[in-house]
Amino acid sequence: MKKYNKLLYNSTFVMAIFSTGFLVYNMLATLIYKEQVFLERDIFSGVEIVILTGFGFIILFDIVSFLWVISRLRRSEKVIPDSRDKATLALGALCLFLLIGEKAMIDEIGREYLLGWEVLGEWIILYVFLTIQLIYNLVILLQLFRNYYARLNEGKARLH
Repeated sequence: MKKYNKLLYNSTFVMAIFSTGFLVYNMLATLIYKEQVFLERDIFSGVEIVILTGFGFIILFDIVSFLWVISRLRRSEKVIPDSRDKATLALGALCLFLLIGEKAMIDEIGREYLLGWEVLGEWIILYVFLTIQLIYNLVILLQLFRNYYARLNEGKARLH
């Protein structure tokens, strides 16, 4: 079981780093390259492939981090689990659902750009969803670092 927990921790950490980097990139690239992403429909550009890869990493991260938080709750020796872990779990579940909303907003922006309509509202909704995802990524990264330092201090305490 310890190997599984270590593998899950390491996977979550790696995915958190990649996912956060891709998320920030996607947030910037969709604005900077909006003409290329939303108007040019012939072939996928390099930017679009990186954005798509980024969203793939974000989905994987949401799933892996959700499993990591669940495993923390299950391993907890406390009778009543920590409310921070419950809140993180709820935020993770929300982020999984928000991915559907992000996809819908991106589709709407693309469709409405082609029609020449105003898309400010869709951009606002998309960036609210992406910001919530970024907050979740940062919360998970913070918890991963806290977990690492707690295990490190626990190991030092055993040595003394």
